[in-house]
Amino acid sequence: MKPYEGLRRSTLLLGSTLTVMAGAIIAPALPEISKAFSHLADPELMSKLILTLPALFIALLAPVAGYFVDWSGRKKVLLFSLLLYALAGTTGAYLSDIYLILAGRALLGISVGALMTSIITLIGDYYEGRQRSAFMGYQAAFASTGGLVFISTGGMLADLHWRYPFLIYTVSLIIFIMAIVSVYEPQRIRPAGGVKLISAGLLRSIPAQVFWVYGIAFFSFAVFYMIPVQLPFMLSSLADVSNTQVGIAIAFMNVTAIIMAFNYSRIKRRLDFPYIMALVYILVALGYTIISFSNTYWMMVAGILTGGLGFGMQMANINLWLVNLAPAEIRGTLVGYLNTFIFLGMFMSPVLLQPLVSVASLYDSFLIVALILLALAFILSYSGWRGYWKSSAKA
Repeated sequence: MKPYEGLRRSTLLLGSTLTVMAGAIIAPALPEISKAFSHLADPELMSKLILTLPALFIALLAPVAGYFVDWSGRKKVLLFSLLLYALAGTTGAYLSDIYLILAGRALLGISVGALMTSIITLIGDYYEGRQRSAFMGYQAAFASTGGLVFISTGGMLADLHWRYPFLIYTVSLIIFIMAIVSVYEPQRIRPAGGVKLISAGLLRSIPAQVFWVYGIAFFSFAVFYMIPVQLPFMLSSLADVSNTQVGIAIAFMNVTAIIMAFNYSRIKRRLDFPYIMALVYILVALGYTIISFSNTYWMMVAGILTGGLGFGMQMANINLWLVNLAPAEIRGTLVGYLNTFIFLGMFMSPVLLQPLVSVASLYDSFLIVALILLALAFILSYSGWRGYWKSSAKA
């Protein structure tokens, strides 16, 4: 066993708390941010961009992060991303120009893309088999824990002032110190033609099923991000609901998500990747159906908790599916592209939902998405039964 194994595990898991929900830390403050910039032409849109802009820059630059992870090394990218996370994330705490804040959010996106790519690649390098499945589950659980702790804390801080939630991003400096001490650079296999961001040879070496995983990741996280993007406005429209309650409601999604993520490796022993994804869609569909019929705060929380059961398995299943398919020598590059599709889905979430909202209501849109999820669950189950995904079913 390598030295500092316990600290290294803690570093990777705590680093995971800073990733998927990084943008959503300030979700409870969105209504207040909108009021603070009410002099702008469309303050509500600008406040939503503060939330979603990091996802766009993760999507655009995660492949570059994957390239550097394979070319310059995992540890260098990890340390750089942790520093940039703190510097960029806190800009909303002290800048008054919304365009400068948006620039800071763009830099935050770059840091999150590099952070996620380096962590997932390191897990793939350090662990194999059931140990890898279990650690992916723990990684997803800690990512959900970050959402639970940081978003609920963000809600409480937003009640004091909308700027205060931005201070949460300084947590990465503690993990930066841990990473310096504990993370080591794994021995890597270099591709024969060298590491390339994209090339004909790279495309030929990618298993065909990887592209299906990318498509599933895009759609799944577009659906996932309906919670932090749309629910703050739905919840704040209810009578006597504070920013703290908004933050707690959104964070509740992570309560059930954590439970399912910790048990992911047990579920994976019994079900292959497509069946787990179908189960994810069924649970999220049930949660979104409850939300669509909600007229009280606690009924909406019940829907969020139910959807969280599915979301708890989603990240671990997609990450492990991709890592198992990816050749070791281009693992970082393919993980980088996976993060592109994940966060492009997050960024596009409000855009994709807008046509539904235009012809129906936001509540009806959740119900329509639930029906789409049930249809896709059937397709995934049927394709799994037909054996299409058989070659990707290894644990």
